[in-house]
Parts: sequence; C-alpha cells; structure tokens
Amino acid sequence: MAQPDETAVTTLDDLDQQALLARLAPFNQLPEPELERLAATLRIGQFQPGEILLDVGEMPACLYIVMEGVVRELDVETTVALYTADDAFDARALLEGNSKRRFVVDEPTRCLQLPRPLFLDVVQTYPQVLNFYSQKISQRLAAMGEAGQNQEMAAFTVAKIHDAYIHPPVFVTADTSIHQAALAMKAHKINSLLVNRDDEIGIITATDLREAAIVQRQSVDAPVGSLASYELIGMAPNDFLFNALLRMTHHNINRLVIRDGGVIHGILEQMDLLSYLSNHSHLIALQIERATSKDDLKWASHDLVNVVRDLHAKGIKIRYIMQLVSELNKKLLRKLFDLLAPPDLLAHSCLLVLGSEGREEQVLKTDQDNALILRDGFDHGDLERITGEFTSGLLEFGYPRCPGNIMVSNPYWTKSVTAFKDELFQWIVYPKRDSFLQFAIFCDATAVTGDENLLKHVKDRMYHLLSDHQSFYSQFAKATVAFETPLSFFTNFVLEKNRDELDLKKGGIFPIVHGVRSLALEYRLPQTNTVDRITGLSQRNLFQPAFSSELIEAFTYMSALRVKAGLQKTTQGLPQDNYLNPKELNKLERELLRDSFKIVNEFKKFITYHFKLGMIS
Repeated sequence: MAQPDETAVTTLDDLDQQALLARLAPFNQLPEPELERLAATLRIGQFQPGEILLDVGEMPACLYIVMEGVVRELDVETTVALYTADDAFDARALLEGNSKRRFVVDEPTRCLQLPRPLFLDVVQTYPQVLNFYSQKISQRLAAMGEAGQNQEMAAFTVAKIHDAYIHPPVFVTADTSIHQAALAMKAHKINSLLVNRDDEIGIITATDLREAAIVQRQSVDAPVGSLASYELIGMAPNDFLFNALLRMTHHNINRLVIRDGGVIHGILEQMDLLSYLSNHSHLIALQIERATSKDDLKWASHDLVNVVRDLHAKGIKIRYIMQLVSELNKKLLRKLFDLLAPPDLLAHSCLLVLGSEGREEQVLKTDQDNALILRDGFDHGDLERITGEFTSGLLEFGYPRCPGNIMVSNPYWTKSVTAFKDELFQWIVYPKRDSFLQFAIFCDATAVTGDENLLKHVKDRMYHLLSDHQSFYSQFAKATVAFETPLSFFTNFVLEKNRDELDLKKGGIFPIVHGVRSLALEYRLPQTNTVDRITGLSQRNLFQPAFSSELIEAFTYMSALRVKAGLQKTTQGLPQDNYLNPKELNKLERELLRDSFKIVNEFKKFITYHFKLGMIS
C-alpha cells in the first residue's frame, strides 16, 4: 500500500477541512463539534499515476477522500468504479478489516486521509454513519435528501401552510354594503372578506367590489351577499405549502381559505405564499391566464425552462417539479386551444395530452403528444386549419414535432368518439407492429380542456375490450423487457456504441413506466402517473411495501438525473436527449444509479413471471 512521504503531506486550514466534511455524506449528518474534531486530524496525501493506495487483503490505514484526480477500483483486472473529487473510499474495508479490491491512482491525485481509529470511533458513536454504508436505495436517497435540507431552499419541500403568513379571518354579514366592505378591507389592510349568509360562508375580494361598483355600476349601498363566492377552496394548515401553490395554479385563484374541520384559521394570499417559496412559476401562470394572443403565450412558454432550472438548483424534489410543470403546460395548451377554437368546437370536443405529459412526468420540453376527441356527429369546417395552427403554435413555443406525428394536426389523432373506439378495437383485437406503441401512448391520456366525458366514454370501451381479450396484457407487457439494462455482470455501466453515454430512458425509466402501466391496465387503476400507479398496485398487495418504495425511489432518482443532464445540455446549447455520461456523476450518484438499475432488473423479472413472458414467442 502506497504511503506518501512527509514532504508530500500537508495540512488544510481547519475551517476548510470542516467545510469539506460538512458537504459530504454521511459526515454532513454529524454535529459541528464532531466535524471540528475530525477536521483537525485530516492530512493531504499526493499520489502519482500507477501507485496502489490499497490492495486486495490489506487493512487500510485511513479513509481516502479525493480532492482532485482519479482513483480506479479494480476487481482483478476489471474496473468496478472511478473515484473523483469528493468521492471517498474504502469505508467497507475499514469496517471489515481488509480490502476486497485494488485501488490504483489513474492520474496525479490529492486525497484527504482520515485515520482508521478516528473513522471507527465515529462509526461506533454515530450509528447513522454505519447505516449509510449498508442502506437500500430508498434509505440512501432519503438520507441524501435530508442532507440537502441544509441548503438554502430545502424547506421548500417540507414547509407547511402554517409556516407562511396567514391573514386572520375578517367576517361580515351578507347584508353588509359594498361601501362598508371596502372600509373593512382598508381598515384591516386586506384584500378579501369572509361573508356569513345563513348557514354558509363565502368569500368576497377587492376585485369583486370594484367589478360591482365600477363595471356593473351597482350602488355602493347594495349588499355584498350576492357578490360573494360560496364554493370555498381551502386547505388544512398542516398541509404542504407546495400543495397550496399547486392548488392555486390549478384553480386560477390567488387565495385559499385555511381551515381545520369547521374552524377557519384565515386566508393564505398568493403573494405571501410566493414570498416564502420565492420562485417565478406564479408569473408564468399569470402570463398564461392573461394572454390574449399566441405571442403572449410564447413569452410565458419560454420562461418554463428557467423555472425548471431554478427549482432543480434549489433541490426541489423531481416529482414536485413534474406536478408544477404539468399544471403550467396544461394551462398553456388549454389557453392556446381556447384562443384558436370557436365555442362550438370547445363544447363538442376534448383536447388530450398523451404519453409523459398525460402521466405528469414531462419536465423539459419534449415531443408534442396530443389528440382531439370529437363528439359523434359533430363536424367543423375549419377544423384542419385550427389543429394545424395549434401544432405550429406549440412548435413556436419550443415543443418539437412528434416524430411519430402523434399530434392533433394529424387526422389519425383527431376524430370522433366512435372512430377512437374502432381504433381501440383494432389495437387490442388485431394488433399490428405499431399498435402497442399507439395504445401505450393513448392509455396515458389526460383531458386538458373541453368535455371530459368524451374521453371517459372511449376509456370505458377500452376496458371492456381488454376484459374480453386477456391475452393482450402479456403481448403488451413484452416491451418492458425489450431493452437491456445498461449494467454488466460486474455491475459496470454499459455505454452506447460510439458515445461515452448510456440511454437513461431506454435502459431504466421506460421499463418501470411500461411495466407499471401494463399492471395498472390489468387492475383497471384510474391513475396515469407512474408513482401513483405503483402506490395503487401496492395497495392491491401486488407489491410488498418495501419493493414499492424501492421502485418509486429508483424511478424518481433516474428521472432527476435525466432532468439534470438535460438542463446541462440546454445550458451548453446542445439538443435535449435521454443520454447521460456516468463519469460526470460523483461516487454516491453512480452507486445510486447502479442500485436503481438493479431494481429495474428485479422489476423485469417480476413482470416476466407475472405475465408469463417466457412462454411468449
């Protein structure tokens, strides 16, 4: 085992050492006094290419933390892992007493060295350090998330409504005049009042008062009871603040009534919520809502990538980003269609988003996937122009054309209820080569605007056909195992030919999405989101709770890596794709990706057994 000579050993300033440890898992879970103690013992070793830092069977003298350079871990002659800046090794050898692998310096390298006695003392004193090296993926991701809570905006994901400012409720009676209500708002410096009318409670806003007095020219002595809205949208004070943002975005409202059972705690205003969360998504929602032309929508659409980048940089969980972006995307599509379609078309059609958008899993702008269901017997002479403008409008907004032409401008995806039912019959009863793909995209459909009952009628027919053709499920599920998981027998990453990247979607995300989709169809689950489907299947006792958690964590982690890689490529001016270079990940991220791929393989085995894929030619 290589030992640095004394001339090559230096010390860091204790504060620098402590700061370095404080950002590395699992040491970032230690109290400050312990970090100070460990920092005082760290030394720097400088090593040259070819030096063996630790060999098979040796007892390591320290834990190595790479500052710069590369160290290669070998199993015989096979490279198992590469360690770069901020990676640490070999904790397992320190715990077990000897190394199972060889660690060789790849290029000039500097490492911090934490003496073995100190490391073992920490392990014995703080069980969370020991647990870190033996956790499953869900536990390790949770630990990594807890560490991230020390960052500036980590409270975003855990903040509760009661953490933000809630305006105390101010009540008036239904016979209170417009003038008296305006004075009450001014006196309390608020923009809304709660209105008592018989046994119900409503809400009236300053905008309502202005509309009545100025636009409708009502007398200021008129009572406010008829002006109030009595369908209150509320939430509990212990609900998540992010959920409040989602609800405001979904319902196009600026305030929520905060209540716990029959007790009203007050009003959460959008501006107070946003001052706490500090992101720009509300501005996009407002831009979309106020848009009067495609150009207005274009500006709002271009800001979406910046919102994703900001939320991701602040450590927001990928599922929350997906939900918020999905709401904003649906708002944008709804507004665009409303601008283009006349009232009769809106009344007799249903605009759908398909695929990842239908599952609320699209974050960055990928291909357009949409369709339009028309009421039987309805015909609109200008339909071709309207659907063409809709597709070209999305293209202007940065949503590329679908390579498979799955867009409303394609007559195949714009047709009547009966025509879609007939198509389902062909897909399920007489499937062709493309039928399974088209069916998969359609069964994730979600209504955006128009008459949602049209989609319900089509999906009812879908489930009726499936119940009569049970063999379809196995044929459909085969795609789950169509692609190899990019992990070798020795758990090395398998990269694509002619590029130093792996396909994260094909190798990891798609098998989970499609396998879960196949099971959800079989069990007739109404959910379209993959995580919601996994949860629903677990509640049906199809999965053990532990495996359900592992599957969810693997899916969300790979989705987060995909977004991270996509944002990096966008910043570099490169096209977005599903590829990731594992060398750009740190050691912990690479290990978690390996664990995720192992879970994908377990899930593939489950799907193969469940649908008896081994018996299908």
